[in-house]
Amino acid sequence: MLGLIVFVASFLSLCIGTLIFPSLPPGSVVIGFFENTETTILIAGISGDLLISAMINGLFWSLIITLVYLFWRGPDKRKTDMPVWIPGYAKSHNSKDSNSS
Repeated sequence: MLGLIVFVASFLSLCIGTLIFPSLPPGSVVIGFFENTETTILIAGISGDLLISAMINGLFWSLIITLVYLFWRGPDKRKTDMPVWIPGYAKSHNSKDSNSS
């Protein structure tokens, strides 16, 4: 669950950061590679190319940040206790045999 929070927080902050500083890679490189000079779409006063660049940067860097966080955090250390049934062991509390000795 914490990984999801880290991903969403980093995605939003990097999208906003790209809107402030539009030359952040790799979004600006991808948009420059697929540049279409006929695009004049404005969404809330922001160009469509800049919004796509912000989403690319947010996704790319958020995945890296989340993977580093999950690697740094390590595996879950909680152990799960599961009931064990041993077939030939009659004195076990989990035994299915009803030997009342």
